[in-house]
Amino acid sequence: MVARLRILTLTSCALATCGDPGRPEGGASATTTASTTAGNSSTTVDAPTSSSTTGEPTGTGTSASTTSTSEAPTGTSAVTTTTTVTSTTDPSTGTTEPNFCDPQAVTDTTAFTYVKKFDTGIPDKVLQASFYNGDADEVVIMSFSGKARRFTADGTPKGEVFDVPAEALPQLDGATYDAKLQRGLLINQSCVLNEVDPVTLAVLEPPQQLGFGMSICAGLALGLDDNLYIASYGTDELVVLSRDGMSEIRRVDMPGQVGLTGFDGIALIAGSENFLVMSTAPDARAAVIDPLGGVIAPATKLGLAEAPLLGGAPMLPDAVLTLCGNGHAWLCEAYDATCFDYAPDDGDKDACGCLIPQ
Repeated sequence: MVARLRILTLTSCALATCGDPGRPEGGASATTTASTTAGNSSTTVDAPTSSSTTGEPTGTGTSASTTSTSEAPTGTSAVTTTTTVTSTTDPSTGTTEPNFCDPQAVTDTTAFTYVKKFDTGIPDKVLQASFYNGDADEVVIMSFSGKARRFTADGTPKGEVFDVPAEALPQLDGATYDAKLQRGLLINQSCVLNEVDPVTLAVLEPPQQLGFGMSICAGLALGLDDNLYIASYGTDELVVLSRDGMSEIRRVDMPGQVGLTGFDGIALIAGSENFLVMSTAPDARAAVIDPLGGVIAPATKLGLAEAPLLGGAPMLPDAVLTLCGNGHAWLCEAYDATCFDYAPDDGDKDACGCLIPQ
């Protein structure tokens, strides 16, 4: 979300991204004009944006087709991380297994405290998507209109700004890392999923149009159950799909079950099966939930002395991720090029081995 874009209202049954300017209901999130059809329903969202639209890529089949066009970024996922150690000792043999991690044996992180903020140097100041590549111990941060940069876990740039592939555009608004297949997953507001090389972002599979009545996809996570967890901003739902995107597993009514409206971001907490979720409309809030949508840490406003995210909140958070290498969570400023670093209250730890679905 770039430099305080003006919030536009959602003109139909709501397929917009979380609370950034241009999202439905006057939410403060950077959303583009997006129209989505799913089944017999249609939704239109208007919001200014600096991105250009291109033909939407299509991919493998879905239960319901969803199409949308928009020209304004949306607020995306709030993401956090909980961690766990990647090496344990087998009590029966006394040997160490460096690649083993049992999430059930690790205390779940439910609170993160602000540490610092840093400038990403990304010229398109509408940061909307990010993921942590645990295999390379680096972060990729991307903007709504397709600018990307790699960083070390302490926020130091690893290279120059480069372009996201056209297949993942326009309206890029969520990302996550698949540790099992060692690839990045990108999703845009039209709910088109792309699987990419985690370093170059080169597209590895044909773009896949997801359906199932989702509207304005604004966040993406991969669970320990190897299912896709998607923030459907326009319907205020968490939609869980099979990893291949072909089957719906379940849906969670975020306002009714979690107390979040304007659902705009999600991230798996490292070393845990739980997720950090975020809303950006009517204000920025975060909560921790389990895979079924059960509340672990209730929704609270950012920037206060309350879990799950204490202190130092951006004005309009987006591009949220967790770093399994140290357990930290990052939230980026939707309309600025800065990101905020939060440390887990139960201490830094490496939990990347716990992110691989068994």
